[in-house]
Amino acid sequence: MTKTSTKAKLQPVNLIISEQDLLRAEALKRLRQRMTEEGVDLDLDSQILDAENMDVTTFASATGTLPFMSPLRLVVVQGIDKLKAADERVQAVVEYCLNPNPTTVLTLTAQRVAKTTKLYKAVAKSGLVIDRKAPAKKDLPQHVALMFAQAGIQASSLDSTTLINLVGEDLASLNSAIGQLAAYKDVAGRRKSGDDSLVAISQLEITKLIGDISEVKAWELTDALANKDGSRTLDILDRLTRSEGEGVQFLVIFLAATKVRELLTARALIDRGEGTSAALIEQLQNHSTKGKGRSLQPWLADRILRQARQFSAEQLRESLRELAEVEYTMKTSPPQLGRLALVRCLLKLCKS
Repeated sequence: MTKTSTKAKLQPVNLIISEQDLLRAEALKRLRQRMTEEGVDLDLDSQILDAENMDVTTFASATGTLPFMSPLRLVVVQGIDKLKAADERVQAVVEYCLNPNPTTVLTLTAQRVAKTTKLYKAVAKSGLVIDRKAPAKKDLPQHVALMFAQAGIQASSLDSTTLINLVGEDLASLNSAIGQLAAYKDVAGRRKSGDDSLVAISQLEITKLIGDISEVKAWELTDALANKDGSRTLDILDRLTRSEGEGVQFLVIFLAATKVRELLTARALIDRGEGTSAALIEQLQNHSTKGKGRSLQPWLADRILRQARQFSAEQLRESLRELAEVEYTMKTSPPQLGRLALVRCLLKLCKS
């Protein structure tokens, strides 16, 4: 009886999609390993292109070149979603995907690509779409515990949550932090071949070694605010204040007011029965208060519309009035009173 291989056949075209850098990197690593198993010398027969920096001629040359010492050749185009659909380079990629070179394995990477695009459809027709979703927030501690285990460390869900609170939710950052912890515990050096035992780690060690290295971004606060997450909103406000000083609170007021105006625009469209991402993008681009339209991706417009449905138009108008009053209080009152007024205003919006 002939033994049948269970390994998936290499596809001439692949599209790796994930908003997480680590998940894209892992998927590409597995593809490279698979090609090595097929006898491809990736040192000689691979080429990496950056979508924004390549031109049509470079792409055609890379995908049309025959392998040198291998049965196949790997061409990776990174960040294909950074180009607009009408870009001639995207059109060239789409045309190639519909009639790919059989000796080339073209692999495109992207944070997100809509299923309705010509690019997505072309890849799906000729090859394979690998869509790696990030774990849901509620599942992240369990996922991080598995990452710990892969590094040889035994960690509880509470340990994982501690690391997430310190580093944030980006998987690449979490993986880097776990690597630092593994090096500290000297796991690799102390484990013998075939030893599957895990080395325990304490929350104190995690806190001491990693510290609060997460990069707090102001937009995270406005996103938490729009999601009515009062606890996270105040946590980010506190961390921003500690890292940037009391003056950052005026920036928070500005960003919060900008976010509320976005939500109010979305709410108005919803109330008129025009709550689509295209309509919201047009409104925000054509009616900016500063005369310069905001560039907005459809996925982000969809999120703003979802957030806006949690509020009424009157609640959002009242929040704008209160934010203006808080700004005046912060400018004319002691810092403690200004901070208190800001906290109350943000919490009220979260509870509305």
